[in-house]
Amino acid sequence: MSREQDSKLAERNIPGMMNRQERFAEPEHADDIKATVRRIVAYFVEEKRLVAGMLAVVLAGTLCGILAPSLQSGAVDIIAGEKQGILSHMLTLMLSVYLLYSICGLLQGLCSARLSQNVVRRMREELFGKIVELPVRYLDTHSYGDVMSRMTNDIENISTTVSQSLPSLFSGVLTVIGTMAVMLWYCWQLALLSFATVLLTFLATKILSGRVRRFSRKRQQLLGWLNGTVEEMVAGYRTVVAYNHQDITVADLSATADSLTKAGIKTDIFSGVMGPVMNCIGKIGFVIIAVFGGYFSMKGLISVGVVSAFIVYAKQFSRPINEIAQIYGQLQTAVAGAERVFAVLDEETEDKNGKMLETGEKASVTFQNVCFAYEPETPVIEGAEKLPLF
Repeated sequence: MSREQDSKLAERNIPGMMNRQERFAEPEHADDIKATVRRIVAYFVEEKRLVAGMLAVVLAGTLCGILAPSLQSGAVDIIAGEKQGILSHMLTLMLSVYLLYSICGLLQGLCSARLSQNVVRRMREELFGKIVELPVRYLDTHSYGDVMSRMTNDIENISTTVSQSLPSLFSGVLTVIGTMAVMLWYCWQLALLSFATVLLTFLATKILSGRVRRFSRKRQQLLGWLNGTVEEMVAGYRTVVAYNHQDITVADLSATADSLTKAGIKTDIFSGVMGPVMNCIGKIGFVIIAVFGGYFSMKGLISVGVVSAFIVYAKQFSRPINEIAQIYGQLQTAVAGAERVFAVLDEETEDKNGKMLETGEKASVTFQNVCFAYEPETPVIEGAEKLPLF
């Protein structure tokens, strides 16, 4: 028998080893974003106080961020002689607003960190409780490393998103809405010219976000498969060596690692491109404001202070949009991980129906002409001879 034939025979007979085709045969989760998001939101319902506290802090910080440029506009107009007032009072008020803004940022970080840990703790407890109740069929047909990856890597992605991305998302949305309102109030003509870049932002986000989500889902799945291969190799090392299975195991790991590398590179590329693209669009908006703002100021439609405020508002308007675009990629990764976690939570538990033997009752169990298979086309036991068990 050749070495290749011997390796193939070993692959069929090594207990507990799952070949690549079996692991890659079927998808691990449904592609349903709305249902997944609804289930994630359900975890936040149990943390109403923390969520309310975080939203209050985010709202206060956003209001401070929107108010500060208006105060700056007033200070510039006082210096330019276009407005009456006491400059020292205006500067003191600006300092107080910026100080409150910093305090709100600190409290926002504390609330979001506590919220993420509470949500992740509950999710881990539910997942572990589900794993110990899963039927043997599930663990025999799924890689152990993949199950562990769902408990660690996928939930960690959710934790990172809750602690970092969600607060920035809330703050960004409120900042965009508030900034738009103030810009329209100051000069609706200049505001509309600034908003023209928003359409470009939406188009770029729509094009890039779909690719980010597709490759991030694939990366999470491949990471679970890679962990499964390593776990099987470490746990069954003696068996692998005894059956001369080293070459097949190395080839399996290398193929999975290569696929994971490609998926990771593509995910990082499309996620990383979002930031520069959004910055470029933001710079275009800045140029529009500088040119037309100067023209409107010369015509007497707005003051110099308003132009300075618009420059700050333009940066303040584009920054949350850029962050939201980048956060969207992180959210896609978290949703992909959540789908894998919920796929385990939705599995049927072990059927524990049956009766306990009465005390002193005697019974004997034997195997005789027994056939068994998790999947009809892949028998595990086929026509076993009579074998007493006890």
